[in-house]
Amino acid sequence: MTLAELAQIAGRRSSTWWLLSRLVMEQPTAVWWDELQAVLAAVDVDPTTPLGTESALLLKALLGARNQPDGLTPLAVDRTRLLAGVMQKQGLPAPYESVALGLEMNSDLVLDVIECYREAGLEDFSLELGPPDFLGAELRFMALLGYREMQAYQERDAGLAALWLSRQMKFLDEHLLTWVPAHCRQLCDAAATPFYAALFNLLSQACLLDRSDLDQVSHCLAHELPVDAAPLGAPA
Repeated sequence: MTLAELAQIAGRRSSTWWLLSRLVMEQPTAVWWDELQAVLAAVDVDPTTPLGTESALLLKALLGARNQPDGLTPLAVDRTRLLAGVMQKQGLPAPYESVALGLEMNSDLVLDVIECYREAGLEDFSLELGPPDFLGAELRFMALLGYREMQAYQERDAGLAALWLSRQMKFLDEHLLTWVPAHCRQLCDAAATPFYAALFNLLSQACLLDRSDLDQVSHCLAHELPVDAAPLGAPA
């Protein structure tokens, strides 16, 4: 693969994480509806395409909600139940890594999340997004890491791209994959709307697929350095 192709792949991954973070963090609105439908309409929903089936289910659920009178209200209520962190007393899991793993919200795990942000040059990241280990914040962080990887390819700096790639792999292995798939299964069961059930199914599969994709790109950088790349460790 060329650096241009790798940049395109990183850009797609970054866009997927960004969209997922928005769906977790933002309350449904009419504008949100229009934007999401436009994005999903452009996604390849062929069952043989990675995440195609899951994206098709999310689009179907979105269109179904739009066909209901005042369809935004059930979505807004469901999002508050599942993602606002206010319903734990009713047995619903809170959307924070520490809580999902049975730890305190000031635990070493949360400090490690903050350190990951700091190492990426994002010291104040998540201040406006909620607690550092909030699901939406962690997804947004992955989007930014993927974007930095894409920029490195565009600058023909394979070494820098490998650094941003390794940070994504580390964050997935040490954080997202330790709790998000299991958390999403719980939220799928608890969701009162087909839309949020489909969203959490998509999110779970996206985490697993992204780890596989990162392995492939890492192998490419290590063993099949693109012909248009600057050598690893050399100035771009």
